[in-house]
Amino acid sequence: MKLYQEYLNYLSDLIFPGICPVCEKAPYQDGLSYMCLECEDLLAWITKNGCKYCGIPMSGFDFNGLVCAGCREDPPRFKRGKCLFLLDQNGKKIIHEIKYHGVKDVLKDLPRWLNRNDSFREFLHDSILIPVPLHRKRLRKRGFNQSVWIANAFKKDLGDRVQVIDALTRTRNTETQTEFDRFERKKNVKNAFALKHKKGLNKQNKLILIDDVYTTGATLDECAKALMQEGFQNVNVATLGHG
Repeated sequence: MKLYQEYLNYLSDLIFPGICPVCEKAPYQDGLSYMCLECEDLLAWITKNGCKYCGIPMSGFDFNGLVCAGCREDPPRFKRGKCLFLLDQNGKKIIHEIKYHGVKDVLKDLPRWLNRNDSFREFLHDSILIPVPLHRKRLRKRGFNQSVWIANAFKKDLGDRVQVIDALTRTRNTETQTEFDRFERKKNVKNAFALKHKKGLNKQNKLILIDDVYTTGATLDECAKALMQEGFQNVNVATLGHG
């Protein structure tokens, strides 16, 4: 099976040549990973203590009650959060490859990324993953929602331990958050999300909102609000990057 996958990757690289997101050399150099294994080691992986809400690394005792200054100042509505890596120069390249270049194959490496953080899979276990939605106009223009891709990649790794339900809708075509500060981000996405349907959900479910990055948490928190207003209290978040 491994040799067969290596052969498929080799053919894919010949027909649809790509580049490692970090070093920009040919992907699948070891036959299996899209990103070079050496480049994977360069990412700022979050492996130990982190804020229980946003997941940013923190020094201190290894327990689940640490809260960073930003989340103390402006506590989110959701219960807990996890991120895989920091958005330094290399981390941003990974997100850009997925979000702006539409390279879904990068997510084939996700199982190895999860191996970098022992608690991440456990955090996702027995939950319903809800991708952060795009507005229909932006989805039509972009052609894909990277949060759906990420949620499905988690599902592929974890199997029956998780479900993916596209339960939310974006009711307003909000401006991009990139240039906004924390206050502007919160204002921009206020009341921009609503529950689309409750099919497959019940009030006892552990829900995890899935997005590509956690910056200020404004978008994720507004999504959490939309769910909590419908009576869902066990709402959490998980993203690839933090920064």
